Amino acid sequence: MFEEENEIEIKCPNCSPADETWHEILKPGQSPVAKCMDCGHVHSYRVPRVKMKTVKAIISQMENSVVMQTLLPEDERFFIDDEFVVEDINSGEVIPIIITVLECGDKRKPSAPVKEIDTIWGRAIDEVTIKVAIQQGETTDSIETKVPGDFKFVVGQNVKLDGKDYPIVSIKVRGGSFKSRDGDFVLAKMVKRVYAKRPMYGRRGKY
Repeated sequence: MFEEENEIEIKCPNCSPADETWHEILKPGQSPVAKCMDCGHVHSYRVPRVKMKTVKAIISQMENSVVMQTLLPEDERFFIDDEFVVEDINSGEVIPIIITVLECGDKRKPSAPVKEIDTIWGRAIDEVTIKVAIQQGETTDSIETKVPGDFKFVVGQNVKLDGKDYPIVSIKVRGGSFKSRDGDFVLAKMVKRVYAKRPMYGRRGKY
């Protein structure tokens, strides 16, 4: 389960009982209610209590190494060659990596849950996976795209997905802030989520 302020990724009993999809949170709190962005179904859901653990991450960048402390859910499992973004709990800096070693005590394992991991060794990578929410009316589709970490997403400009152009309306930055003015830009390695809209077409073309 992943949560981003007013959105949450959970299972939808109507269209996706086996896999998690993005939902809009309509009512937070002890009895939360959400609306599925794929089918529009409104339903309640449970918020599990997730224990977090601080894990050391040693990241190689060319000839140098960076040491970070990152906070991760204890029940999440990592594998060698997994790609994910390390966010340092002290500086807020983020670095996309590919995992090369998982240290669990005096052992190195090919896979382990966070609760067993003491140190994650990784290599900084140039590409990051970005989630793009494409809005049309009351429906929203979520698409993932891979771009270089230094790629600029610019509000007001188009992002190309599956050969089509979608105008960017806002960008959520890691840490919680939003960029929504035309010309605002965020590097991909700092992006939490991109919001775009589906162009409308009429008889005379796009409008």
